[in-house]
Amino acid sequence: MQQQDKRQLILAAAAQVYAAHGFHQATIEQIADAAGVGKGTVYLYFKSKRKLFDSLLFESLQRLIAHTKEVIESQSEPLTRLRRLTNIHLRIFERNHPLLQVILREFTPDKLQHLRPELEQCVQELMDLYVHILQEGMASGSLRPHNPKVAALAFLGAVNQVGVAHNRGHLNLTLAEREEELYRLFVGGLRNERC
Repeated sequence: MQQQDKRQLILAAAAQVYAAHGFHQATIEQIADAAGVGKGTVYLYFKSKRKLFDSLLFESLQRLIAHTKEVIESQSEPLTRLRRLTNIHLRIFERNHPLLQVILREFTPDKLQHLRPELEQCVQELMDLYVHILQEGMASGSLRPHNPKVAALAFLGAVNQVGVAHNRGHLNLTLAEREEELYRLFVGGLRNERC
């Protein structure tokens, strides 16, 4: 088995174990068993349970950024791309629901302080991508003039909060309904009336 494949196998097993037991109750032995590897193999790839968890978090963010870049680089109209981004962002929340539950339940901002520079870099990269598409929409005339940084912050914040509320069971809407509500709210407010 390739090293990268084994690393991914360990990450997938860790996500399952963290989701089932929580971060603090999960053990490297449980993760190794779930991955079908020895405990030493886990430590070969990750120095600690915390480093393994941090890697899971960053890989999830990197997937979101990669999907966002794909949509941004597509040739479709800016409003269509905004809708696709909303869908992708919400689907990632659904797909990572168990891991997000662990983060929300066990990690307060002070417990993620050691990751702050890296997390801020990921968030900034996402922000820049959203600002880019909003600027494109204004340049094409499909979106009315606005401050793209404020709009990107508001958009990402709303999508994140809707994802969190759904994961916590506070929002009983399908993925399509959540996507539609967010899209109408934001695009309705940003769309140029002349288009």
